[in-house]
Amino acid sequence: MNKLLSDKETIVREKVLTWINKSGFPLEMEAAKAFRNAGFEVRQSATHLDPQEQKGREIDVLAQDPDWIGVIDIYFVVECKSSDKPWVVLMADDVLSNFNRVHAFAVTSIDAKPEIFSVWHNNEDFKFLLGKSTRCGYSFRQALGGKNDQAYTASISVLKACAGLTRERTASALKRFAFALPVIVVDTPIFECTLNSNGDIELAEVDQSDFLFSAHMPDEVACCIKVIRKDKLQEFTQTAKKTADSLRQFMEESEQAAIESAGSPNH
Repeated sequence: MNKLLSDKETIVREKVLTWINKSGFPLEMEAAKAFRNAGFEVRQSATHLDPQEQKGREIDVLAQDPDWIGVIDIYFVVECKSSDKPWVVLMADDVLSNFNRVHAFAVTSIDAKPEIFSVWHNNEDFKFLLGKSTRCGYSFRQALGGKNDQAYTASISVLKACAGLTRERTASALKRFAFALPVIVVDTPIFECTLNSNGDIELAEVDQSDFLFSAHMPDEVACCIKVIRKDKLQEFTQTAKKTADSLRQFMEESEQAAIESAGSPNH
């Protein structure tokens, strides 16, 4: 009897393990682990307020750069997509021509916008951090897919999360300089698709790419979204932490001014 019960438990356990491995949970766990190892505070299945529908939504992984003051919030907002199909980023050389590089870099809070533009104009190193060539993706698609485009679902989900997380607080006297950088992690090949000078389609397999994505919530929100293979997670998260550290350093004077302003008697 005990042997029979043990066999049944083993069968159930194997079925559950098979189900988990076929789900997206292992990929989410890997992404969360990589960001933790890089020094971020990580929440899995984190919730945010959908700025368009005013409903609670869930994001797979939220990695926040540690901060005890609460003036500068830096998030990497991660949506994980496990699939058996490859992904395609449609590319062009002039996607970011005349597009603001600050907006391409991250979704920001209202308070952050004037501050970040001020830093941009006065700091060459900051320009380098935010600098992007005009070449970028303009569309992200799942290849060989059906009617439901998982690429669009991931894109709108991660952008909404960025917009929701950077919305202004109403109960704090402190200014809030919030930055949310959207990321999609996949476990199948990524291809960049371009039209060459001869008018032929070219496909190049890459480990990561960027594409510009926008949506109205109801105001337009636009940002470059990073899409990356899980194999490059460790390398990417280390770079992400350096980016967060640099951004925090560049915003140090703005942070100090916000703290002093909140503590002044006339505030």
